[in-house]
Amino acid sequence: MRESQAIGIRLENKFLNKIETLGKEENLDRSTTMRLLLEEGYSSRMKKKAAKDYMSGKITISSAAEKARLTIWEMEQFLILNGFKSQYSIQDLKEEIAGAKKK
Repeated sequence: MRESQAIGIRLENKFLNKIETLGKEENLDRSTTMRLLLEEGYSSRMKKKAAKDYMSGKITISSAAEKARLTIWEMEQFLILNGFKSQYSIQDLKEEIAGAKKK
């Protein structure tokens, strides 16, 4: 199997002009610009899907991080930046600390 394949895609001229402009600004050819945008778009989409699955209780945070190809810390930061509020309270933290001190 080949490492890469050529594909055909139809884009509106307006959008193609945006891609051309970005490529010129970053000194990249059209194919490279498209590959970078596709990779970034895929990464963004997977983060959003993983966050949605985590927030709906379908998966754990570690599973969400794995799905998004992030560390748990990075996944937590992504969730916070996107308005996620944890159900974990200060009281929960105090109880965990007290329990750890007893051990």
